[in-house]
Amino acid sequence: MFKTTTPLQRLRESSYALADLPDSFRTGELGEYGQPLSKALTDATVDDVAFAIQALGDEADAIYRRVTALKQLHDRARRAGARGADLAVEAAARFEERRT
Repeated sequence: MFKTTTPLQRLRESSYALADLPDSFRTGELGEYGQPLSKALTDATVDDVAFAIQALGDEADAIYRRVTALKQLHDRARRAGARGADLAVEAAARFEERRT
């Protein structure tokens, strides 16, 4: 019996770097009721993929900024002497007040 594979399946199997190719992605366009539209990867043009890369890069940048801000909050709270059950924002604010 022959195994039928799609071009997308073959790409995923051809390389570890391509194993996580999604079935679909958000296009950045909004549909009815303001919902983001998705496009099947198998229907995507090269330009569609480029725009998806740009949008994901923007999301990754925003996530990185939030992670960095949370790390700063955590570090400042710890420097203020806060422990696990203490309120992080209050402790970090105390740390900042002592610095000024």
